[in-house]
Amino acid sequence: MLASQTEAAILKRVIQPDSGDMSPEAARALLNFRFTDADHARMTELSEKASDGTLSGTEEEELDGYINVSHFIAFVQSKARMTLKNARLPGAA
Repeated sequence: MLASQTEAAILKRVIQPDSGDMSPEAARALLNFRFTDADHARMTELSEKASDGTLSGTEEEELDGYINVSHFIAFVQSKARMTLKNARLPGAA
């Protein structure tokens, strides 16, 4: 899990989610990123197996992948929300 936290920290530095410096169109498009229902079900299954201590090595890698992608989505959507918030501020470009 440490690698996942390290990767999340790197992503945060690269994406800079607190800076809203993308086009509003791109921001709106990024806010549509979602996991499918099947992905949610698989994440739940993997999380339960992890809690039970029955997760295989391959499943652990899969769960880590979901965690990494969720970090990416969270960061880009945070940046997208900041962009749209800045666009609504008086005097914003």
